[in-house]
Amino acid sequence: MSIKVKLYMSYLAMAVVPLILLTLFMLILIFAAGNQDLREITDAKRNESFNQAMIYGELLYVLREQPERLDEVAYLSEMQRKLSEQWAGMLLIKAGAVQTVSPFLQELSPNANWQGIVDESKEVLFLDLFRFQSERVPFQYADGAEGLVVIYYRSEPVPIFWHPLTLAAGLLFVCLTSLLLTYFVSRSIIRPIRALRSAVLRIKDGDLSDELPSPRSKFGKQRKQNEIAQLAAAFEDMRVRLKQSIDQSLQYEENRKLLLSHISHDLKTPISAIKGYVEGIMDGIANTDEKRSRYMETIYRKASDMDQLIDELFLFSKLDLHKVAYDFKRVDMNRYMKHLAEEQRFDLEKSGVRLIYEQQTQEPLIVAADPDKLYRVFINMLDNSVKYMLHNDEGRERQVRLSIGRERQAAIITIEDNGPGIDPQDLPYIFEGFYRAEQSRNSESGGSGLGLAIVQQMISGHGGEVWAENKQDGGARFCIRLPLAADAESEGGEDT
Repeated sequence: MSIKVKLYMSYLAMAVVPLILLTLFMLILIFAAGNQDLREITDAKRNESFNQAMIYGELLYVLREQPERLDEVAYLSEMQRKLSEQWAGMLLIKAGAVQTVSPFLQELSPNANWQGIVDESKEVLFLDLFRFQSERVPFQYADGAEGLVVIYYRSEPVPIFWHPLTLAAGLLFVCLTSLLLTYFVSRSIIRPIRALRSAVLRIKDGDLSDELPSPRSKFGKQRKQNEIAQLAAAFEDMRVRLKQSIDQSLQYEENRKLLLSHISHDLKTPISAIKGYVEGIMDGIANTDEKRSRYMETIYRKASDMDQLIDELFLFSKLDLHKVAYDFKRVDMNRYMKHLAEEQRFDLEKSGVRLIYEQQTQEPLIVAADPDKLYRVFINMLDNSVKYMLHNDEGRERQVRLSIGRERQAAIITIEDNGPGIDPQDLPYIFEGFYRAEQSRNSESGGSGLGLAIVQQMISGHGGEVWAENKQDGGARFCIRLPLAADAESEGGEDT
């Protein structure tokens, strides 16, 4: 629930809840007073006012037309009874002196000084915690004396403390409602803000390990996010990205150190060899044309290895920094791999390796790829297989099997050899830069250790994946999965 909705609901509840509580409180008081129905009070008030008016009209008629009836005890008693039934009473005054006081009024206030009340002309009396109002009707007795009838009637059916009590109860309910709503609403806002502040302070101090707390319901499901939860999610996303950035920077720094270490090692070896052969020529050790020619060939080979290492290092650095641009085109991998196999078959045969090509499906396998980058990938992998397979001393025919097939929405290319295979301990690391296996695939077989790392970087740039495994009958298997392209034509057209 959003904060805006919470505030709106709290404002509405602050207005409605006290009314509901006050109504319940009044009903409890009414029931405690013996009234089982609220309508009894309203009906009593309406009937009481109507009956008082009827009796008042009857009395006015008697005072104007039949004043002598006031001397009749039976009539006065009947009139007083009728008035008492409607919570009213009458004072009969003759020549300024109180002659008769209603028994009802005397019962409500037995010690009242009615003569003094009449003399003071009090319009409002409080009798037995009820408010009474007065009506004065002057008239003339039958004997000519001046008379006055003062009628006191109950103006409200509830005691005088009812209104201040209800007012106090209303204020109390308003205060309690405000306090409770303020507590619960503010707690749902302030507590997440405090937690967010603590997390931000930890981020400020460089601690990015703790996840920011997110509000969850008691069932473990994510609640609908309010503004604070959205802010916390934004900060959590910032924390994750900042941590990834710092971790990536640390990893880059570690890679840079390793890179410098490997570069120093891999460049120092051929440079030392070149210096040694040059010194041999300068010192006259190569004193024949045959030795000088052999020395020069070795120097040229070492310089070529250094040049290749620098090229691969430059390409690996660009791939690692995502600075290599890809020229994606729609490529039919069946035709592409068939053409590649025909091109490489002759070169592999010169190295004593037989290349076998298998096409498992005849349907076109269209992928979005950069043909030049893919060519570099497959050349690196074929060279890697051939290079390490040459150390196989088992005497059997050296073979490389290149196959292509389809697996769901992807093209699967496998390159298998019958060489010594890969040590299981080395499998997780062979695609890392400068990594060389220590046993069957070691540094003595040459190479910079960047070939498979470049392969992985380029395949990732194509949205695919590459992995290696050992075959059960010996040898290594490298697999490449490339996602098939959509049916729509791309701008680059189709490359074969």
